Amino acid sequence: MGISVDTGSFRLQGWRIALFATVAFTVMTSFFSSRTGAGTWWILDLAAAVGGGFMVRSGFRQLRKKNMIENVPTSAIRSVAMGLAEIHGMACAEAALSAPLSGERCHYFRYRVEEERTRSKGGKEWVTVDHGTSNVPFPLEDSTGKIQVDPQGADVSLQRDYRRVDAGEGWFGRRKRYSEWRIDPRDRLYVLGTVSKQGDSVETRGAGLSDRLRRLKRDPAAVKRFDLDDSGALDEQEWAGAVAVTKQELLQEETAKQAGNPQAGLFIGAGDTESTFMISDRDETSITLRLAWKAIAGVGLGGAVLLGMSVSILGRFGILRGGWSFPWAVFFG
Repeated sequence: MGISVDTGSFRLQGWRIALFATVAFTVMTSFFSSRTGAGTWWILDLAAAVGGGFMVRSGFRQLRKKNMIENVPTSAIRSVAMGLAEIHGMACAEAALSAPLSGERCHYFRYRVEEERTRSKGGKEWVTVDHGTSNVPFPLEDSTGKIQVDPQGADVSLQRDYRRVDAGEGWFGRRKRYSEWRIDPRDRLYVLGTVSKQGDSVETRGAGLSDRLRRLKRDPAAVKRFDLDDSGALDEQEWAGAVAVTKQELLQEETAKQAGNPQAGLFIGAGDTESTFMISDRDETSITLRLAWKAIAGVGLGGAVLLGMSVSILGRFGILRGGWSFPWAVFFG
């Protein structure tokens, strides 16, 4: 007997537990802070500790991705199996999209428009005012065949293809910065994701079974083919036979079309049970190196923040005698 796990429910329950624990901790520490002189700086300690915890979690996620890249073998498209797979290939020559900023033909784009603004305390900063991503499936090929890549939900890591900075118009005009990342025709790609089979093409194709049956009803010759009792109309049993035969014919046609391409009907994308899905125009060594640095930074820095804020909270409430507390008053006092 298989066991199904609803990870979404666990995540939701986890958030509820975390929220309940935070509220309970807030009430408890607020009660004790009035008696220990801890004030309210512990709230910033707690917020920083939570942030450090998320950094540690993110670091371990990067480490898991790195290990998966190193352990999952590369598959040729023609022989790729269902499930988690790693593919090296090239985006096909014909592209269906036009990038919004550069106008270049591409298979995928991500863009960002930023505006330079003045901070309230002085200085300049770039603020995102517009952004977007395409999620149209595109074909990837190697020397053995082609497969569809569905970028929806992917962790896409691309080198920037386009950058432009426009000066502001007039005395008070603000500068704008335009950035664009693309997958262009013939770009070499690394893809790690879940290979799945598309839905039954007979049922979902626009000119599929339902359209064929509608045409059958309007064609006297086709009706006569299934009219066993020559009544001029199809009864329930005859109609069931017509549906079965028509569906079988469409299946045979689809099989003949796919004979030249064993991977027709397959795509690589985000999995139902495996969330790891990466697309990159970098080589595998560069990807693993970047992930390693992200993992070190997340676990190391996040762990230090989490430990430091835990010590600070214990010191504020006198649990750790003579303990150290983070000097938030220097920044906000």
